[in-house]
Amino acid sequence: MKNQILKRFSLLGLLSAIIFSCAKKPNYSKVPQISFKEFRVLSQDSAFLIINFSDEDGDIGGGPNGEGNFFITYYFWDKDSSKYDLFRDTTFFQDTLDVRTFPSPSDAYKNKPISGEIALLMSPFRPDNDIKKFKYSCFIKDNGGNKSNIIQTPELNAP
Repeated sequence: MKNQILKRFSLLGLLSAIIFSCAKKPNYSKVPQISFKEFRVLSQDSAFLIINFSDEDGDIGGGPNGEGNFFITYYFWDKDSSKYDLFRDTTFFQDTLDVRTFPSPSDAYKNKPISGEIALLMSPFRPDNDIKKFKYSCFIKDNGGNKSNIIQTPELNAP
């Protein structure tokens, strides 16, 4: 009886090991994919924009040839027109498009499927404290030049 119970537990353990060792690799696209996760306000003029990402070959971050790899466009709620307008002031984010660089993951992830979060410090996160409603549109580029999908944040509200 004791031997039979031991055999069953051994067989169960062996089957579990086989099943878990056959886990498939994530099936990501070679073109990076992103999605909005969170916008976390830290103070009146700084916040984190947090984006989820996945990439099949792990060649993201650092920016090819010293160029940026995270591209952001800013929209604000215009009370007069009752719609979102593209912000066009060269004193904020240099232009309509803000280009940032996030660091590369460890070399251990090169040529391997990778996913995670990118948290960008946005400071300032709006051009004027009077702007209370705004959105961002953004995408990333990997080091192979592949451009991700373009996402837009939900409506964001400032304190």
